[in-house]
Amino acid sequence: MRLTQAFEITKWDQSTYDESGDLTLGRAAVGKTFKAVGDELDSAGLEGTSTAELLMVGTTAGPAAYTAVERFTGTLNGRAGSFVIVHGASADQTSSPGKIVAADGDLTGLTGTVVYEHDDKGPRLTVDYELP
Repeated sequence: MRLTQAFEITKWDQSTYDESGDLTLGRAAVGKTFKAVGDELDSAGLEGTSTAELLMVGTTAGPAAYTAVERFTGTLNGRAGSFVIVHGASADQTSSPGKIVAADGDLTGLTGTVVYEHDDKGPRLTVDYELP
């Protein structure tokens, strides 16, 4: 199955752990809320929250890349549980691809891929997944 869900970033706590030369290494604790709205309320949606830990590199020109481990907790297609995504991107990419690497609760056995996008349509996550 495939779904695309908008989300809101509700937390962004960023810090630097290595500044040397023109490169900066940092991390951020990020929280997101995924909530079905309008027509999505009756569809196979994604509703809940997530927490992520991002590792980032920046240059004097701006962000260069990040990698993240993120845990979503809530419901997917009406089934409750949580799943973990590993995702990342470099500054030259227009989206951030990732993979579901673990799941529990009623989502045990969940597999799939994800793509994060942030553009004029707003932040959203597309999930291509299979549930046993």
